[in-house]
Amino acid sequence: MSFVDGQGVLGKIRFVDGEFPAYYRTYLIATVEQNYIEVLNVSSVRGKERKLAFPTNERLRIYNPPFLLPSFVKLDSLTRVESADWGNLQVLNSGRTLDADELARIKGKL
Repeated sequence: MSFVDGQGVLGKIRFVDGEFPAYYRTYLIATVEQNYIEVLNVSSVRGKERKLAFPTNERLRIYNPPFLLPSFVKLDSLTRVESADWGNLQVLNSGRTLDADELARIKGKL
């Protein structure tokens, strides 16, 4: 599978504590390397407006593509996904990527 920085993906990626989420979640690909990708957890804003005040969360100013709803990234959720675990990831929005300037802004906050 081939990925590009700025794509959105849907899947179950192991949490830092080693557990898998109970449901499929959305992620933003921050970095692509030959044997791994690094992703950030993405969540829709609706019903979670209070969480935007947390310094570890950053609203995506330009979210579509690849996300359809107003969204934010969890800056403290950066996770490395080894190539062996890419099989359950589904690329969102036909592989269209986040605006390049928006991606650079988010990566600058990591």
